[in-house]
Amino acid sequence: MTESPSRFASWTSWTLRRRVGSWFIALAILLVLAFAAVTVALLEFRSNGDEIIGRWEPAYAASEAMLTDMVNQETGLRGFVIGKEETFLRPYNRSSAALKAHEARLRQLIDGHTALLDRLAAFDRQADRWRTGTAQKYIAEVRAGNPSATALTNDLAAKRAFDQVRAAAAELTDHIGRVRDATVDRRRSLMLFCFVATAIAASLTIGSNYVLWRGLQRQVLDPVDALAEQTREVAGGAIDRRIAPSGPPELAGLGADVDTMRARIADQLARVEQARLELEQRSEELARSNADLEQFAYVASHDLSEPLRKVANFCQLLERQYADQLDEKAKQYIGFAVDGAKRMQVLIADLLAFSRVGRTTENFEPVDTDRVLTRALATLDERVTAADAEIVRHPLPTVEGDATLLTALFQNLVGNALKYRSPERTLRIEISAERDGDDWLFTVTDNGIGIDPQYAERIFAIFQRLHLRDAYGGTGIGLALCRRIVEFHRGRIWLAERSGPGATFQFVIPDRVESVDDLSDLAETAYAHEH
Repeated sequence: MTESPSRFASWTSWTLRRRVGSWFIALAILLVLAFAAVTVALLEFRSNGDEIIGRWEPAYAASEAMLTDMVNQETGLRGFVIGKEETFLRPYNRSSAALKAHEARLRQLIDGHTALLDRLAAFDRQADRWRTGTAQKYIAEVRAGNPSATALTNDLAAKRAFDQVRAAAAELTDHIGRVRDATVDRRRSLMLFCFVATAIAASLTIGSNYVLWRGLQRQVLDPVDALAEQTREVAGGAIDRRIAPSGPPELAGLGADVDTMRARIADQLARVEQARLELEQRSEELARSNADLEQFAYVASHDLSEPLRKVANFCQLLERQYADQLDEKAKQYIGFAVDGAKRMQVLIADLLAFSRVGRTTENFEPVDTDRVLTRALATLDERVTAADAEIVRHPLPTVEGDATLLTALFQNLVGNALKYRSPERTLRIEISAERDGDDWLFTVTDNGIGIDPQYAERIFAIFQRLHLRDAYGGTGIGLALCRRIVEFHRGRIWLAERSGPGATFQFVIPDRVESVDDLSDLAETAYAHEH
């Protein structure tokens, strides 16, 4: 009573592989044993059949033939006694010779079988007794002309002697028949055994398949269905539903792993939900901040720009009307005020352009960058002419993007080259593009004063300048605006290494943008006025 739960627990702790393997090993052993037994039985069945056909049936026939030979001898003897002619003795002689042949054959067939050999010896004794006591006696009397030779038909002793021969022959034949029948019965038993063993093996196979199917259904299919149903419930939204593992250790382990994964997903979803709530809160705060920034942009573009224009205009008006009353120092101060007001207006315009990149939601469209470059150079035509610059253009591709922003990108890069040209040589600006996988690599090269590589990152920061304002004008927003436009197009821009004089800017823009969050509709020019 106490061992049963332990044994059941031991069985349930077996893995499915071990259970199925043990079952198949046991079934294989039983089937091999059954096959071996059937094989041995079939071999013996065949051996018995060969023995019946090749030994006992010929032995039985030889035994009957021997009795027939004796009867023929007795008949031939009677004919000789009655007819008293030697020709009547021929059947006797032929039967005697046939008897010897049949006896030799029978002795060969029953060799090793003591009981049959004993009965054959008894037949020989009776046959010899009849030949010597009856046949040879009457043959001699007939040949001697003894008239009493005709008493053979009434000789009771001779009749008894031949009856004993018949009895010995019958006993030999009957015993051979019994041995033959026993072999036949043995053969039938073997056939029945083979049939029964085959039926048992077939039943065992069918039964084992049924048991295996039932076991797999209970140990595999049902636990898998239960696990699948619980998993579907979790996938349907019941993320807090605990998955109860069942079945053999493999499936139980799988269920435990799935439940662990569910718990982790539930924890991650909880974190995601918390992050979503925080993101919504921050989005609301960002929306309020954007509203404030838009309000600030409105104030900057209107409320700040208008007073600056008035300051510049009145300072210029003051200089014109009271020029004869102002000394050079006063005129210089008025010039400083006008210049500061104008630079403040340019700075406000640049800041507005920089802040508006990527804030609208219009879709990108195919943009011919050749046409974009033509438009940018048309805007810079006066500066190109004034600098006597050489512009080298190579074929440019069509990409997805915002035409206005890409125009501003080329304007800033070419304008940057125009601004930082070298007085020692004629300015040469080269614009080209080449395929780079799924992207296009654009290159803008000039032979100007160049940029120290240590400032390769600094130049793209807003308000960062490498030169004094008196030497080169501008607000320091141009390259920062370039980086923002390129990154808005899902690309990147950098200062490339260069061995000769000048600077090389390269930027990558994808051939096709798969998804874009925010696009820009910068209506007015975003070109930062660097002059």
